[in-house]
Amino acid sequence: MEETEHDRLNELIEVIYYEMPKTADAVREYFAGKETLKTLPTEQKWCIYFKYRVEEGMEPLIDELRREEEGIMRADRALKKIERDREKRARRIFWDNQRLVYNSDMDAAKEKGRTEGRQEGRLTRQEEIVRNMKARGYKPEEIQAITGLSGEEINTTNL
Repeated sequence: MEETEHDRLNELIEVIYYEMPKTADAVREYFAGKETLKTLPTEQKWCIYFKYRVEEGMEPLIDELRREEEGIMRADRALKKIERDREKRARRIFWDNQRLVYNSDMDAAKEKGRTEGRQEGRLTRQEEIVRNMKARGYKPEEIQAITGLSGEEINTTNL
C-alpha cells in the first residue's frame, strides 16, 4: 500500500484506500488453507470483516477475526448493540402504531355506539310520544303533523 501526502487528513484521521478484489482473493486463500490471519495486514482484516461479517458461511473467518483483533471485536460488539437498538426502536414504533390503530378503532366504535344509541333513544322517545298522543285521542293526521312521522310509521305495531 502506497502512502501519499493526501492520505493523512490530520494527526488523528488517515484515509486508506484498499482494493476489495484483493480481499476476496485473501478470503479464498484463507478457506483453501493457503493463508492465515496472522499473515494478513490489519487493513485487510478490517476489509474482510466489513465485507463478509453478515454473509452465510463466513462465520468461522469472522469469529477468528474477532478473536485475533481486539479492535474488530470491539467494533463487532458496537455494531451488535446498534443492531439491537435498531430492532428495539423498530419494535417500539410497531407497537406505538398498533396502539394508535387500536385507539383509533376504539374511538370510531365508541362514536358509532353513541350515534346508534342516540338514534335508538330518538326512536324510543318518538314511540312514547305517539303512544301518548294516541292515548289522548289524537288523530293520525294530527300526530303526523306534529311529529313529522309518516302515516305508516305511526300505524306500526311498535308505535
